[in-house]
Amino acid sequence: MLEAGESGGKLAEALEMSAAYLEKQADLRRKVKSAFAYPVVVGVTCFVVVGCLLAFVVPIFSKLYKQLNVSLPGPTRVLVSLSFFLRHWWWVIPIVAVAAVILLRWLSKNPRARAKWDLFKLNMPVFAKLNRMVVISHFTRTFAMLASVGVSLTKDLEVASQVAHNHKLTLIAKELQAAIEAGNPVSKSLKNYDIFPPMITQPAVSGEEAGELPQMLNKGADFLDKDIERTVNALIVKLEPALTVIMGVIVGFILMGVYLPMYDYMQYLK
Repeated sequence: MLEAGESGGKLAEALEMSAAYLEKQADLRRKVKSAFAYPVVVGVTCFVVVGCLLAFVVPIFSKLYKQLNVSLPGPTRVLVSLSFFLRHWWWVIPIVAVAAVILLRWLSKNPRARAKWDLFKLNMPVFAKLNRMVVISHFTRTFAMLASVGVSLTKDLEVASQVAHNHKLTLIAKELQAAIEAGNPVSKSLKNYDIFPPMITQPAVSGEEAGELPQMLNKGADFLDKDIERTVNALIVKLEPALTVIMGVIVGFILMGVYLPMYDYMQYLK
């Protein structure tokens, strides 16, 4: 951006656009993070509660069951086994966590694993649409910003694909470069790929016809960011009751495992 701004005599404009671009990117990232803060807090709380129950509550009942000398049902045996593992083999958990982090870092640097993960993100259940929109928003806004200060379209595509940080989009960007170098319009080339939604391709068509492609692509990216926010809010609305049900099932399973032997013992006494 700075290099293009200096060579074209638009340094101030390039800096201003860069600041606006970074601000919008940070705002989008903040909205997504804040929206998913509640599910993360609920998940962590559920994990802590279950851990405390297994570490402190289940052992007390386990001793009671031994004194009563009753046969334990399946759910209770599972709880007792988990409790035993957590109290005596807890040191395995941090080792596995560190090993998982190391493995994930290695996979993130492996080109083949990274390509498969990027493709999975674009097709994963529930979050595929959101991931696609975020990637396309980053790609489109970067492309439009660079084009507005005079950077060549082929260079725009290369940088935009790096910013989007998705292997599939990198491959698409290379194909778009070849199509543009062959003389095809940008808007027509974008339409060849389903990953670009109509709110990007349609402004591209009108912008190219009017000679205002960067401005129209920026408008499309703005609409896409608003759609991302709506999609995130809709996902949260669906995730909140789902998390509540999951947490209720987990706690219910623990309570059932704890009280089933006592119920069986009372039935035996009767």
